[in-house]
Amino acid sequence: MSLTIEQMVDQATGLVSLPAVAVRLNAMVEDPEATVADIGRLISQDPALTIRLLQVANSPFYGLSHRVDTISRAVNVIGIRQIRDLVLATTVAKAFEGIPNELMSMEDFWRHSIYCGLVARLLAEDTGLRETESVFIGGLLHDIGRLLIFNREPHEAHQAFLLGIAKGGGMPPQRAEREVLGYDHAQVGGALAGHWNLPDNLIHCIRYHHEPMATPEYAQEVALVHIANTVAHMAELDTRDPEDAPPIELGVWERAGLEPSILRSLIERAQQQVVEVEALILDRE
Repeated sequence: MSLTIEQMVDQATGLVSLPAVAVRLNAMVEDPEATVADIGRLISQDPALTIRLLQVANSPFYGLSHRVDTISRAVNVIGIRQIRDLVLATTVAKAFEGIPNELMSMEDFWRHSIYCGLVARLLAEDTGLRETESVFIGGLLHDIGRLLIFNREPHEAHQAFLLGIAKGGGMPPQRAEREVLGYDHAQVGGALAGHWNLPDNLIHCIRYHHEPMATPEYAQEVALVHIANTVAHMAELDTRDPEDAPPIELGVWERAGLEPSILRSLIERAQQQVVEVEALILDRE
């Protein structure tokens, strides 16, 4: 019998956890009495994280006009919640390091995740949405449930993969997972995000990225991540034909506040940025 979602997330507690600084920072951001100086001191206690955050803040990805040389200045210039999002971006991949996984390439997994985050951020910029970094994190983490399923239920994960192949590749992975396990990676990922006490908008982006019209809240953000997932597949395949990637649900473009005609430029913009952002997020030279 397969594990339940609750059992899988409970087992994940000893397997994968956010670094202590990310957990404390997440709580501090929600504390109205926490100051910029408090947050700066917390992050500065982790020299490696400090260096990586400053690298991200000063990269073209962020596009600041003046160089940021201290965490306190980064918090002031970028904003408290955006710094929290950057900390999540630079620590979440580390949280999954060392987890045995023979069913998929971790390099391919994070490449797709970063593509999705990048495209979601570009889409958010095009709509004028203020919380662009938050949408980037939603895209970056959208598939984290797959990692837990592959690690905790490898046999069932393989069965789901074979089921999708048996249907001529026409059965979406999430539907095959539900056939075999009774739930899918989006549900598992949403539960894990909730267990980590991540912000509600991130939980919804992860939980509903395959069912954007079902989300009870954050409809625009979820729609952006849903579209970004398809565009990420297209970018990886270097195709401009949406038929080659997971379909975008009807009504999602309207919710996102965008037109489908932007797809081509999105792919080109994402491909130009992905290598640099992959190096920043995964701490690669």
